[in-house]
Parts: sequence; C-alpha cells; structure tokens
Amino acid sequence: MVNILRMDVYRLVHGKSLWIMLAIIVAMAVASAGAMAYIASPEFMQTLQSSGGGVVHIGFTNGSGPDASDYADAAEVTAMMEGSMTPQALVGSLFLNGGGLSCLFVIFIAIFLAAEFESGFSKNVFTAQPNRLAFLAVRTVEIIALAAVFTLVTTGVTVATAAAAGFNLLPTTLPDVLLWGALVTLAIAGFGMLTALVVWLTRKMSASLVVGIILAAGIGTMLLQGVALLVPSVSFLTDFTLTTCLASLSKGFDVAGGLGPVHILLVAAAFIVGSAALGGLALQKKDV
Repeated sequence: MVNILRMDVYRLVHGKSLWIMLAIIVAMAVASAGAMAYIASPEFMQTLQSSGGGVVHIGFTNGSGPDASDYADAAEVTAMMEGSMTPQALVGSLFLNGGGLSCLFVIFIAIFLAAEFESGFSKNVFTAQPNRLAFLAVRTVEIIALAAVFTLVTTGVTVATAAAAGFNLLPTTLPDVLLWGALVTLAIAGFGMLTALVVWLTRKMSASLVVGIILAAGIGTMLLQGVALLVPSVSFLTDFTLTTCLASLSKGFDVAGGLGPVHILLVAAAFIVGSAALGGLALQKKDV
C-alpha cells in the first residue's frame, strides 16, 4: 500500500493535471469573489447610476429607464448581501450550490484514474501488488485527501480574495469552519468515489467523465425530484442525495430548512463506503 501511495504522490506532484485544475479553481475563485465584492461596493452603485441615462432599449418598451426606487432597491440588496454572509455561505453560493466544485473534482478524478488504465500503469501496479483490495483502499484514501485539498484551496482563495477586496463577512468560529469543511470534503469525495466506480467498471475516461459530470451537476437529483412530483411518497429520498447535502452546506449551518451535520455525514459516508464496496467487485476483473 505504501508503495502504491508513493507512486501516486509522485504522479500527482510531477504531473500537470492536478496543478492545472487547481489553477482553474484559483482563477475562478478570484474572479467570482472579486466580482461579488465589486457588485456589493458603493463604486458599483455609482457606476450603475451614472450609466442609467445611457440605457439602450431593444423591442417594445415604454422608453423609461431605472428610477430612484430601482436604485434604492439595488442598494438595499447589495448591502444585505455584504453584511449577512458567512465565509461558508460565500463559498457555498459560488461553488457548492450548482455543483461547480463537484464538477471540477470529478473531471480531475476521471482523468487521473482512467489514465492509469489507458496507459498501462495499473497493469504494473497489479503485477507488483496483486491484492486489489489494497489498491482500492489506497484510492479511497487518495480521493478523500484530494477532496480535502480542493475544498481547502477553494475556500482559502475565495475568502482571501473577498477580504482583500473589502467584502465584509459575518464572523464565524473555527470549529464551525472545520466541521463545514470536513462535511464538504466528504460530500465531494462521495462524487469522486462514484466517478471512480464508473472508471473501474468501464476502464474508460469518456464514460466516467459523462457520468461523473451528470451526477455532480445535480441532474440525477433533478430527475429524482421529477419522480417525487409524480410519486410524493418518495420525496424524502431527495434529502439523501449528495447534491442536496451540498446545497444545504452552501448556506452554512443553523439555516431554516437545512440538513443537520449528522445527516450529511451519514449520507456522504454511505456513498463513499457503497462505492468502495462495489469498486472492490469491479476491480476483480482480470482484464488488466
């Protein structure tokens, strides 16, 4: 197990895919947090007001532009946005609610894990370490660790950019941040394990990318919600999806209608353990 882990760390550090994906996350975090800070700033409102007279109307309009009440409403909204968000809610609104971080993570996992089958690396690993359950254990630990890295980088860069841009956030406690980060990590890792399962079943990068993105983007949960509209008795199942857990975490804790930390922990753990169990069966295939 140690040798497999050492080889994977070498591949991650000396490869390009991890650094490219982290660079994309950093760029998105800086751009998103910077844009939100600017929108909530007085300078944006002044720019909006100064450009109000130059509005171009296309189609059938009454010819009138924004009035004073429109600007007052916009100012009120931006003031509420700036003074009522915790760091967790800021990161959640930009990366969790909608599956942004999940999609980026499953793309990386699909590329990283499928490449070892397509390049023949896994054949060398299985020759040196015939115990495929040890291989599965290492991959599970790596996916959780990588999910933690993605969560840490996303949160750190987003909050740092907001602070540098002067965006005021509500104070929070370190235990709350750590608990929130751990739950986000496990939920993201759940999507990573589902993507890894597709890799181990198909040995194909394209299939794992498609399925991983569909799940991480919440399309599976949307389909389940559609079924719940037809069969209301199964509507409770939507609370047991990773997408719903991340949507709840995007608002932080102690939010009306949100899921509890224990619930999120159990759901994420169930997906990780279940995917690992099925992965153990898939890896018994002797085609590599």
